[in-house]
Amino acid sequence: MSDLKDKNEDMISEGTKEKSGSQDKPEATAENRDFEYIREQIKSRPVNRGKLAKSTLISAVSALVFGLVACVAFFALAPLVSGYFEKDEEEEIPQGRVIIFPEETIEEETNPEDMLITSVPEAPPTVSADTDDPPPLSEEDLEKAISNVEFTVSDYQKLYQDLAAIASDARKSMVRVRTVKTDIDWFDNMFEETNEEPGLIIAENGVNLFVVTKYSGIKNAENVSIFVFFVNEMYVEATLQAYDLRTDLCVLSIPLNTIDETTRATYVIASLGTSNSSRLSGSPVIAVGSPMGNYGSLNYGIITSVNRDLTVTDHIYRQITTDIYGSSSANGVLINLRGEVLGIIDTKYSDKDTKNLICAIGISELKKTIEDMINGKELIYFGITGANVPESATYLYDAPRGAFVKTVEMDSPAMAGGIQAGDIIMAIDGKYVNNYSELVTEISNLESDKEIEVDVSRQSVDGYKTLTFTIIPEQLGGL
Repeated sequence: MSDLKDKNEDMISEGTKEKSGSQDKPEATAENRDFEYIREQIKSRPVNRGKLAKSTLISAVSALVFGLVACVAFFALAPLVSGYFEKDEEEEIPQGRVIIFPEETIEEETNPEDMLITSVPEAPPTVSADTDDPPPLSEEDLEKAISNVEFTVSDYQKLYQDLAAIASDARKSMVRVRTVKTDIDWFDNMFEETNEEPGLIIAENGVNLFVVTKYSGIKNAENVSIFVFFVNEMYVEATLQAYDLRTDLCVLSIPLNTIDETTRATYVIASLGTSNSSRLSGSPVIAVGSPMGNYGSLNYGIITSVNRDLTVTDHIYRQITTDIYGSSSANGVLINLRGEVLGIIDTKYSDKDTKNLICAIGISELKKTIEDMINGKELIYFGITGANVPESATYLYDAPRGAFVKTVEMDSPAMAGGIQAGDIIMAIDGKYVNNYSELVTEISNLESDKEIEVDVSRQSVDGYKTLTFTIIPEQLGGL
């Protein structure tokens, strides 16, 4: 019995020790299990360096091959692609033929008295004594017969009807150029400014139709719309081709494919005459366009003078004056009785006491300028006005032949190069000039921004000395 009791006490004592030992070690609760992964060790995967190097090498070789193929393809296809687009561009912007006005054959105007004289046979026919034909009239009898001819009102009416018919035909070569400028005022309101000027249909090159008009009416053309109205009142839009600040003229370009067939049948290209004839004075002329200040007006008269030269910068023009009373802002053209254009009306050169008499710049001197503007050739700015060297100066002062420089414009290429008023220009790039007209021709054939050598003769205390200057001409106007 006592043995059994001792055995139970020993078991109780061992249980108590086990319980006591379990309190020394933390219990594995759910919270403790959540943080078990922190005590885990992450081992890195071993790197296969050989395989990595092989992949890198394959990628580099592939990139190199791709780049070489792309370069070869680009250089092989570039000419074909660029040629294709250049071909399309050429087809979209076709080039017309070069316009060259025919050389003038100076045909003298026939005065009425000349017509009367030439209508009389040069020699009277021989009358035999045995015929019944009347003897020829003497000069006295002829004058008597002419003096007995009377002009009736119907004759005058017929005369003016014929003049009106010539003017009507000339209007087929005239257009109205209307410019419309859209702008915004101080109050943010949009408004339009319009202006109208007559224009002359001067040429066509198979692609475009060209019209000459005043440049002052369409300045700042990049901000305005330009519309051209034909004789049938149909209109198309035009663009500014080129302008000349010396003459205040410009050329407008109109694509022919924008003009309908009906309108093409109504207009005609202007016929250009000559203003170089020495017998133009006293010839009858008609002013068409807007000689009275409004479009469509016309007037008749005679040419009173063609002997005045207009020396403008780098050029010389001939002024045609008439006895036609018109507006001080007259515009248009002068035509002869054959409908040929003799000059473009410009009243800014009129004298103060004749400011209302119509005058014009001769068409012969304008042809070269208009031709250059149509063909896209540069208008050259040299910067002088000049005259011919008088024969008296050559005889009395031993002055050389050439072009006498009257004025040199400020900041012009001529001034920058050293040319002064009073110099005599004798040669340009080795080409001799004998007068101012020849100098003007040589200047028009120059190229802008290209150096030229100009030989001048300058008077000094020891006489005339030859000097050579280097000039770089500039471009005048716009293209």
